[in-house]
Amino acid sequence: MFKYMLAASGFVLMLACQPVESGHSHGDGGHSHEAEADHSHGETAAVSITEWSDQVELFVEFKPLVIGEVSRFAAHFTRMSDYKPVTEGQLTVSLIVGAKGIRQSADNPASPGIFNPSLQPTIGGSGRLIFDLVTPDFSDQVVLSDIPVFENAEAASAAMAESEGGDMGISFLKEQAWKIDFAIGQVKLQPIHEVIHTSGEIQPVKGQEKVVAAKSSGIIFFRSQKLQEGREVNAGEQLFSISSQGLVQSNLEEKYEVAKAKLDKTEADFERAEELVGKQIIGQKQYEQRKMDYSIAQAEFQTLTNSYNTGGQSITAAMSGIIKNIMVSDGQFVQEGTPLVEITNSRRLLLQAEVSQKYLPQLGQVKSANFKTPYQETVQSLNDYNGRLLTYGKVLEPGSSFIPVLFELDNLRELIPGSFVELFLLTSPIENALVIPKSALMQDYNMTYVYVEAGGESFEKRPIKLGVDDGFQVQVLSGLKEGEWVVTEGAYQIKMASMSSTIPAHGHEH
Repeated sequence: MFKYMLAASGFVLMLACQPVESGHSHGDGGHSHEAEADHSHGETAAVSITEWSDQVELFVEFKPLVIGEVSRFAAHFTRMSDYKPVTEGQLTVSLIVGAKGIRQSADNPASPGIFNPSLQPTIGGSGRLIFDLVTPDFSDQVVLSDIPVFENAEAASAAMAESEGGDMGISFLKEQAWKIDFAIGQVKLQPIHEVIHTSGEIQPVKGQEKVVAAKSSGIIFFRSQKLQEGREVNAGEQLFSISSQGLVQSNLEEKYEVAKAKLDKTEADFERAEELVGKQIIGQKQYEQRKMDYSIAQAEFQTLTNSYNTGGQSITAAMSGIIKNIMVSDGQFVQEGTPLVEITNSRRLLLQAEVSQKYLPQLGQVKSANFKTPYQETVQSLNDYNGRLLTYGKVLEPGSSFIPVLFELDNLRELIPGSFVELFLLTSPIENALVIPKSALMQDYNMTYVYVEAGGESFEKRPIKLGVDDGFQVQVLSGLKEGEWVVTEGAYQIKMASMSSTIPAHGHEH
């Protein structure tokens, strides 16, 4: 279904007669320069029609179709994918009345987004206008039905006069919309879920965190000045060194030297014992004792060597992840077993919602959630993070009046554990709700409203009453009808245009 309306009151449309030879013309758009020189139509109200397909929006303006007279079209094509003008391609417009038809093509847009083909009707009646658009990226066809072709200019003027009048709304030209981030969306009947609106926190999964502790007492030194909370580390990466040099007790350097000396002595004793036992100078029992002493000394030395470097014991990351908490300062004395750093693997996270007790009867219906973090511009869906509901609390925590609801999700977009979030818990669905994107909403004092596209370049401010809000979309209880188009991006620019005291000059050549 399309919008059929007159252009703004007082708009002057100058059109030259452009005969269509053999019903089809190429090259210069079918212009007859001789006809342009001797015929024009003064002030004539323009027909304005808007129609949408899945790929394009067509907004077309033209002089009412009259037998024998040329009508030149200003056909504006906007891509629905990004609401930008079609800048390349060929447009063929056909007029079919009964069993007869004429057509003409425009090989390129006259200006970005605007094609200017012309038609000269030969018979009157109700017809169809067919716009066939072929671009390098796609092809599309838009059909406008019940288009009148008048017998003469007087009949056209009389018909147009009956259609005049009424509020033409807020003018916002296609050329203006194409220069900004702009989009429209259709009001549709579709399911939307009842929502419990609350807050929550992103938490690491238990078992996905590890605390690295000191393996000996001593003075701790950071291996890098870049060792800070929030930094990513790899398993085995050196984080600290612990030096006990100069300490009276727990001197690791001293222990290392003692262990090395003990190893050297027991090794020499064992090698000597191997020679003596072969000559039966010592017994087997004495040989086994020296072998055991050597093995013990070797194990003790190896334990120290595994974590000891010149200058102290080396402390490495126990797993790959992000440093969540550094629990010591550079140069601090630590005892053996002192926690040094906490590392978290944030690939899998928990999302915990805190829900008021009054929603307890609805918690069994919660299936998923949408959420908004302070550092992300848009609402996120749990489904986009491979999320799932784990459980909700059956017992209240001591001192708390809220019920915890737990979700698990993958950290696919750099979520930060510890972040507080706004949550929309999705419960039972509402079928056939009238729904629009939340981005369409505008607010004036206590009034919520949207801008409805009444025509291609005409918009209406429409107060609405809202129902459910799931963070992405809202239910409209009143103020809109199914099939209407609302501005979903760029509504503020429409508001500014409505406050302007001047009507923007029309940028089209008709």
